[in-house]
Amino acid sequence: MKKIIFIFALFIFTGCVTTGPPVYKEDIYRAQQDLKAKALKHRLQKEQVVSEVGYRLLMNIPDKQDSFPYLGARFIKIDPYAKKIFNLSRDSGLVIAYVVADSPAERGGLKPGDVIVKINNRAMNLERDLRYALKNLSPAAELRFEVLRDLEDLEVSVILDEVPLDVQFAMIDQETVNAGASADRVVVTYGLMRFIQSEDELAVILGHELAHIARGHIGKKMGTDLVSILLGIAVGYGVESISPGSGDIVMRGVGGAFSSLYSREFEREADYFGIIYAYKSGYDIRAGIDIWERFAVEMPASMVRDFYSTHPTSTERMLRIEKIVEDIEQGRIALN
Repeated sequence: MKKIIFIFALFIFTGCVTTGPPVYKEDIYRAQQDLKAKALKHRLQKEQVVSEVGYRLLMNIPDKQDSFPYLGARFIKIDPYAKKIFNLSRDSGLVIAYVVADSPAERGGLKPGDVIVKINNRAMNLERDLRYALKNLSPAAELRFEVLRDLEDLEVSVILDEVPLDVQFAMIDQETVNAGASADRVVVTYGLMRFIQSEDELAVILGHELAHIARGHIGKKMGTDLVSILLGIAVGYGVESISPGSGDIVMRGVGGAFSSLYSREFEREADYFGIIYAYKSGYDIRAGIDIWERFAVEMPASMVRDFYSTHPTSTERMLRIEKIVEDIEQGRIALN
């Protein structure tokens, strides 16, 4: 009797609702797996843009202080999502997620989807194998790769580049419009990548962060971000440190935190040299004006001096960059 009453009640409450065809848990699961693979692919595409702009800036920093090796390939572990993206038959190992344009990796012939079998005759099965193969390298060193590409075994030789800063570039899953720097890493958020409208704008932002590193601000135990509200970013990007440009091995784990402790003067200096780096790298530096104008319009509180106590207001930064751009275009700033 109770069962009949329950069925009758269910009919009363749902009988007038039209939901269309059913969606089953198995269908949802399969769709989620496909979407996760697409999300990883999208992330890697965005991150590749960051790495390519960053590399171009690194190669054109005028105040070179040191020399570090650069490869320009991003390695990730083979998992079900990587298998979907690159149509791989292997269940484990390491695969190249992307290759930075014009980098040694690209010039040498490495390609996205290459499964790394050996580096300098050392078998690549685990992250620690890659870490060991890429540590203590010198600029102009040769790396001999054995890769599996479309079920074909290939040998690729890569001569590393020389860059003046030991810096990696990363992107994290945060919706805030932020960028940050530590001694050896520049990080941008998803929110920032949606906020910017061109690679020129990205170059100005990355140039600003690189200037903090190149000008010694990081050495003074301070952190930085673009919009002054990064009090700490936990970098969910992996903790394995590889040679510059190769990127971390996997996008798991927690990295270091970035604090917002710079003075206004450090921020002004980073703006100044960041614009110079972007200009020397061939980017349209007027994009820097657009960034701060848009930020002021979309976040009016940033125009109030006390809103960011350690940073100039967005209005000041827009006007200052406009003057810097004019001085560069008129030849009033020494660029070497």
